[in-house]
Amino acid sequence: MKRSVWRRIETLVDPDSFNHFDTGQATGFVTGSGLINGREVYISAVDHLDLPDSPFDGLQHHFALLEQALERPRPVVMILDIMAHQHLGKSPFPQDAAKLLAHRKGIGHWYSLHAQLSGLVPQVCVVCARLGASMTFPVALCDSVVMLEDAGMSIGRPDVVEDMLGHPVDYLSLGSPEMHARISGAVDKVAKDEQAAMGWVRHYLGHFPSRAGAPLPEHAPVPAQKDGKSIASLLPKGAAIPFDIHPLLNKLLDRDSFLEIKKEYAGEIVTGLARIEGRSFGLVASNSKVHSGILLPDTCWKMSRFITLCDNFSLPLVFLADIPGFMVGTASEQAGMIRHGAELFKAIGRATSRKLSITLRRNYTAGVYAMAGPGMGPEEFLALPGAVISIYGKNVAAKLGNRSRQSKDRENRRAMEEAAAEPRKLLESGLIDEIIQAEEMRDRIARFLSPATTVRKEHDS
Repeated sequence: MKRSVWRRIETLVDPDSFNHFDTGQATGFVTGSGLINGREVYISAVDHLDLPDSPFDGLQHHFALLEQALERPRPVVMILDIMAHQHLGKSPFPQDAAKLLAHRKGIGHWYSLHAQLSGLVPQVCVVCARLGASMTFPVALCDSVVMLEDAGMSIGRPDVVEDMLGHPVDYLSLGSPEMHARISGAVDKVAKDEQAAMGWVRHYLGHFPSRAGAPLPEHAPVPAQKDGKSIASLLPKGAAIPFDIHPLLNKLLDRDSFLEIKKEYAGEIVTGLARIEGRSFGLVASNSKVHSGILLPDTCWKMSRFITLCDNFSLPLVFLADIPGFMVGTASEQAGMIRHGAELFKAIGRATSRKLSITLRRNYTAGVYAMAGPGMGPEEFLALPGAVISIYGKNVAAKLGNRSRQSKDRENRRAMEEAAAEPRKLLESGLIDEIIQAEEMRDRIARFLSPATTVRKEHDS
């Protein structure tokens, strides 16, 4: 019977494509290269039954694969399990502990290699067991993380945490997949089994080039989902009425192409990899069903990380805005709203990937810039009919205007409301590029994604 590490690798790669980098001795890792959808990737998988003479020496075999990826860049997939000395009931204190900690080719070198690979090649980690201590950080240093339902990770094991803090902890809240998917944001996908996890990795890598600067993979065009409903019918008429963006996305994107990233985390924004007419791009879309689509500190971190990932590999970015702006209040400020918002603006402003921004129903205050509006380098800033683009929503503007005793304030408020009430006035002023119908969005995004199309408007030159 084959050991689980080999079954995992065979599930991941194309049939009969794995090339094993065999050292002839126990290392605790199985490393090699294989094909995923016909393209070469590097794979390093923990073999939890293979006990090396020295954990330090075993790690060098794993490091050699990462160093090869630096010299000859290809995507890297890590499949992590608990190490053999733990799985076989050995002491939790590994041999050569001091060497692992302080040697220049020790654990720190592992972290450094992932940092050097960041932005050079796509890096994905599959977590198959409950990891702790030094093994957790390489997971988070990867671009994307898939975790099995019975896996997990925490810097300190529950017994260690209890000894250090003086009270017991529940693993569900300490390091479970659900916690990391919903609260910490460290996990992009929780998979029900290994087959689902490996399938997710294959889908993920299918959107990325083999390395930074290489062409994006080509895919055959696929029509969007059809159910008889129009896109316009999915958009509530009132700008303040919340709705789930996912049914609308199903009608925009190539069928079965969408891979949502961090779905369970900060659900007021949807980030994911998608295709239209076979061309891959990064999607950032407001989801007013959650927190009315407002931006919170966690939302900004989620967006910043995703935008930077797409920019590293030159995936175009499409923003669908239905956003009331940034959260205000004591809790938001204390959580670093300004700092996280600034990091988001930095990510968008520095991104050289092509950007398209479309306002669906509303786009208020600095949310305009968070969704790559004017000044943030979009090739086009479009709006649907009836969209409201304004400093304040109508209700807030009315309250502020009524509070003011200055006639000039009331006049400015009325002018702002009049401009916001009809996007055609913004079009006539040159503040938006075009008003498009909801049913035109798929075609307009497809045109934007076409390599032959690059439109730069004067207000962003």
